[in-house]
Amino acid sequence: MISKLRGVLHHALHQPDEKNLFSLVLNLFLASMVILNIIEVVWMSIPEYGESHIRFADVSLVFFAVLFGTEYVLRVWSAPDADIVTSHAWRLRWNYIKSPMGMVDLLSFLPLVILWLVPNDLFADLRMLKLISIIRILKLTRYSDSLSMLARLYRDNQYVLLAAAMVMMILSFIAATGIYLFERYAQPELFGSIPACMWWALVTLTTVGYGDMAPITIGGKIFGVLVMISGVGVAAMPAGIFASSLVQLVREQKMARRRAIKARVRQLTGGATSQDEQILEAHSGFSRSEQREVDYLTAEFGLSFEQAVGIVGHYRH
Repeated sequence: MISKLRGVLHHALHQPDEKNLFSLVLNLFLASMVILNIIEVVWMSIPEYGESHIRFADVSLVFFAVLFGTEYVLRVWSAPDADIVTSHAWRLRWNYIKSPMGMVDLLSFLPLVILWLVPNDLFADLRMLKLISIIRILKLTRYSDSLSMLARLYRDNQYVLLAAAMVMMILSFIAATGIYLFERYAQPELFGSIPACMWWALVTLTTVGYGDMAPITIGGKIFGVLVMISGVGVAAMPAGIFASSLVQLVREQKMARRRAIKARVRQLTGGATSQDEQILEAHSGFSRSEQREVDYLTAEFGLSFEQAVGIVGHYRH
């Protein structure tokens, strides 16, 4: 019984399937609770509401701490499937705990527990812990294909992005040192040290340009122009990396969908022909709602895959 329950929770929490009613309802509930908690944190940050509804804030803190803590415990317990041996099960649990999403799940409730248990009069204001737990918004990546795609882009390009960040930090140090040499005597209150110049270097390299710090010497202005030109290329590196990776990821997903459709055509027709390939091409160009309409026509009315694609294709224009 316990093993079966663990298997159900494993598939619902770690391998959600929108066709499974329990998995769908559970994940919709958890996603709605995350959104509701984010709204509560933002709303309570308004002074006139936060100060007049302290009791509500305390109750919500306990509620969400218990809710997300229970979710975390269940995710750890159900990390292995039902028929996994004990030694391997603990290894799978540990893999989940140290995974990025496992850390997000942990931080989504642990600061709330600390805030709940530790009284404010022993330490400084601990409400910052509640803001730290806002990291739970990353949990929504589980429930959105678009957010999951963004998370995969970060994961697949983490080393390239790290290299780009290192290049940015090196150029920032060079820019801060250079502007310090040119402006330290002309504006000692703004460019009096290299650490103080780092702000100007980062703002200039990222092409933000707040204007709160600007060189006034001829050498500083010429050096600033060089930093600006360098920043255009450096700041564009992450955008280019994400753009190329996104195109590749979309292409991979489209190819996977085409392979699935092709396999279905072969299953329904007993072998793909040139005509089947044309049907496949037409179906792959459909939107998701149109593809669901094809599934509905074949399931409810017993139409062949070719007939369903033809009907949907006829009425799509």
